[in-house]
This record gives sequence, structure tokens and C-alpha cells, in this order.
Amino acid sequence: MAAMSKLLYTLKKEFLLITRDVHAVAVLFVMPAVFIMIMSLAMRDLFDSHGGVTIDVLTVNRDGGKDAETFLKAIGGLPAFRFRAFERDAAPERLRERMLAEDTKFALIVREGFSAAVEAAPGGKGEAPLELLVNPAVTVQTQMVLRGALEAKLAMLRRDAFVARLGDILVAAGIDGESLRKDGGSPVAVTYATRGGGSVKVPSAVQQSVPAWLVFSMFFIVIPLSNTFISERAQGTLMRLKSMNVSRVALIAGKMVPYLLINGVQVLIMIAIGVWVVPLFGGTALTPGRSPAGLALIAAAVSFSAIALALFIASLARTSEQATTIGGVLNIIFGALGGIMVPTFVMPRFMQELANLSPMAWGLQGFLDIFLRDGGAADCLPESLALGLFGTVMLALTAVILRRQREG
Repeated sequence: MAAMSKLLYTLKKEFLLITRDVHAVAVLFVMPAVFIMIMSLAMRDLFDSHGGVTIDVLTVNRDGGKDAETFLKAIGGLPAFRFRAFERDAAPERLRERMLAEDTKFALIVREGFSAAVEAAPGGKGEAPLELLVNPAVTVQTQMVLRGALEAKLAMLRRDAFVARLGDILVAAGIDGESLRKDGGSPVAVTYATRGGGSVKVPSAVQQSVPAWLVFSMFFIVIPLSNTFISERAQGTLMRLKSMNVSRVALIAGKMVPYLLINGVQVLIMIAIGVWVVPLFGGTALTPGRSPAGLALIAAAVSFSAIALALFIASLARTSEQATTIGGVLNIIFGALGGIMVPTFVMPRFMQELANLSPMAWGLQGFLDIFLRDGGAADCLPESLALGLFGTVMLALTAVILRRQREG
């Protein structure tokens, strides 16, 4: 009973301290809400197959032939790109100046002799019939997408020209030339892999943003926690608790329980923002998955590890400024390394391996298992166990530091 009363006393004390530092706690709710809204809306069209963002491409038709006109008409239907005609006789330098002045990403030049190249027999070599000017700010991936689309359309045009040349031969052989020219559409059917073969769920920006920035903000619990912890140490509260024979376990538990509750509320509010608020501004609604148990498990694991890390940093730091600086820098490193700020799939292979060292990466993958892959508690269990082990190590180190400080 005595031990329980001491624990209740530390809990009451901690809640009182939290109410006196409302601004620091408010950051934990305002920061992720702002990030979720901004990133969900900013990246909406990146994940939406029907998005309205298009990339302008200046086009210069120096050939003027029928095949060139047919080609330009064909590429005009490419999604995500908008082709704008430019002066036929424009000098290359003028074209580059217009690109840079308007920040246009591409300029396509249909060279003289394009029609002749299309009509030529297959296998012929010579100057490339197309020239693509690329803005240096364009990513290689975007350039490859456009190049691939242009090459595909040019190949189809050459196929049609080849079939036309074989007209009489095909008739004699009883082959319908028109059927050879028809575009049967894409031969690739796209589906999304989900746990247990669940319903197909098209990924959206909000499903990427909510778990990423939620994990990031949960680790920022170091700010309010370190403020109260270091304030208590400076005011002698920890020494008075020692004189009352309050154990380190009760002290740590008294610190953890209130912030576990805060993180729980944080999770619910951020999910609610994704489900109801983001759609009000034109974004896609968050679908939180089909496993409340899995969501609760990974949220508790992330919260436990974040609070344990915050306690470790707060016990090491001498001032709240030190704790805030160390915690902030460490969180940014964990976030950048763990796929919060930069998706891991665009990282080099060695960076993807390093990402596995970040606890934020474990938490993010656990949330994605629930939100995107229709997983359950069993699917996010490996990440939850890793986070639990990380938190346990941090708490053990915190207990060692507190014992040395008490003995000192």
C-alpha cells in the first residue's frame, strides 16, 4: 500500500507539472497536425492517379511532316505532361532561355528528318529524330518516365508505318492490317499487395503523412518531459522524493504514465484529422485499417520507446536547453534516416540498410502495416518488439544514471 501511495503521489505531481507547461505539450499536437495537413495536401496529386499536377514540355516541330504531326498528337494524350508548341525556327539558345525563365522542366525538339526516320526501314542508323532538353532541377526518375513514353509513342508510329508499307503483302496473306495497328492498351494490370489478401487500397498522401509525422512528433515528447524533469532536479524535488524512499521504478513509472496518455490522445487526434479534417480541404480521407488491436499495439510501442529515450536524454542533460537541443537533433537524425522526411525507397542501398537502425523507421513500418497493408497485431509485432526492446534498454540506462546521481 505504501508503494502504491508513493506511485500515486508521483503521478499526481507529474500531472500538476504538465498542466503548468501547457505550451510545450501543445506543440506535440499542433506540430503534427500542421505537418499532416501541409504534406497531405502538397503531395495529394503525387499519389493520386487522377491528380491535376502536370509538367509543361515546350515542343518545337522542325520537321513539319505528317508523321511529326501524328507523333505530337499522340504524345498530347500522355498523362501528367502538357505539351506547348514553341516557335519552329527558334534558336537553341532562345529555347534554353525560355525554359529557364519559366522554369519549364523539358523542351522537346522534333528534328528535321523525323518523318524520314519514321518511314525508313528498321535497323537504320543516323541522327536521333528527337532531342530532349532537360532542366537540371528535374529528377532522373521524371526524365526516365518522359523518355520512356516518347520512345514508346515513336515505336508505335514506326510500327504503323511498317504495317502500311506491307499493305499489299498483308492483304495477300489474309492479315488485317488495321488490327495490327490497334493499341490494345497496357498489358500490365496493377494491384496492391495487402496482408491476407484483403481489399485493395490505393495508397494516398494522407496514409503516408499521418504515420510518418505522428511517429516523428511522438518522439518530440522529450521537450515537455525534459523540462519537468530538469526543473524538478533543479528545485530539489528529486532529492525530497529520495528522502521519502520513493524507488526509481516508481519515479520512472510516474514519469511515463502521464506521457503515455498524452501520446494516446495524440494518436487519436491525428487519426481524426486524417479521417475528417483533411478531406474538408480537398485531400483524401485516411483509412485507419481493420485492426484496432494492431493500431493500439504499435502506437503503445512507439510511445513507450519515445518516452524511454526522452527520459534517458533528460537524465543525462544538465539544463532544459541541453535536453531540447540533444533531443531535437537526435530526432531529426532519426527522422531523416528512418524514412520520415525522405522515403527509404529513394535512398541508396547502404542508406536503406542504415535506416533499420532508426527506431522511427520501426514505428513507421508498423503503422504502414496497419494503414496501408491491412495488417493486424501479428504483422506489426516484430516492429513493436524491437521498439519495446529499445525502450527497455533506454530505461535501464536511465535507472543507472539516476542511481549514480542519487549516490553522488
